[in-house]
Amino acid sequence: MLESTRLGYLAAMGVVGWVPRECLAHAAFRLPPVLPEAANELEEQTRVGAPETIDTSQTPSAQSAKTVTGVESLRARISTRPINTEEKLARTIEPADTQQVVAEPESQSVPLASFYLQLWMAGPCALLIETPEPGLESASPGLRLLKDILRAVQLPQVPHLYADFQWPLNRNPQFDRSAPAASLALQAFMQGRLESEPVQSIGCFGTYPQLLLGPELDGLALVAAAEQSLESLPPAWFAPDLEALMSDASSKAQLWQQLKRIMTRWQVE
Repeated sequence: MLESTRLGYLAAMGVVGWVPRECLAHAAFRLPPVLPEAANELEEQTRVGAPETIDTSQTPSAQSAKTVTGVESLRARISTRPINTEEKLARTIEPADTQQVVAEPESQSVPLASFYLQLWMAGPCALLIETPEPGLESASPGLRLLKDILRAVQLPQVPHLYADFQWPLNRNPQFDRSAPAASLALQAFMQGRLESEPVQSIGCFGTYPQLLLGPELDGLALVAAAEQSLESLPPAWFAPDLEALMSDASSKAQLWQQLKRIMTRWQVE
């Protein structure tokens, strides 16, 4: 440890007099403290084998108490090292500042759970679907339901898989895995994939596609009524995931009422 750092720690703890037990690395040479002249007198009084200085009329406890009192008075008279300005500032730091510095790491963002999305293309409509890995397969019930939805809104019934998105992007634990970071990554992913595609609308199935609107993931009931405008992307409409649609008939009816208002965007006369 550097000498300046060691002295700073001692000053912060209020230690003004100390003696190392072992030789300190990188420590500057120090002269021993200057003792007052009365130190010699105390040595003569406490020296063993000097019967002329021992008062036999006093009890041993009284003699030891007198010796301790003399030592304390000498310690008080020992010259100490002057405290510089930096040490004074270190002592005047308020506890609130220390608590604020310690509390900063606790405000770090909470990692978002892992999820997997697939981007399908169906003519002028892109479909961003939340699904477990490895995704929709050719004979899966979810894909059959998706084809039924596309047929009902007059879109190509045979969509093709265009790209997939997996969060987190890598396995590095130091990588930011918060909801704001996932939202920015998904927006960049969609902008890069749809930049050269003639897409007029984006259909989002599931919870995590809502990251296109922002880091909040609890607004599905608010965004399911109509299309939502997105920055640098076509407008998007939102629906529950395919598994929820298969198990809830009321969700299908809601989605159909929503799509009847939106399908005019891609209908061709």
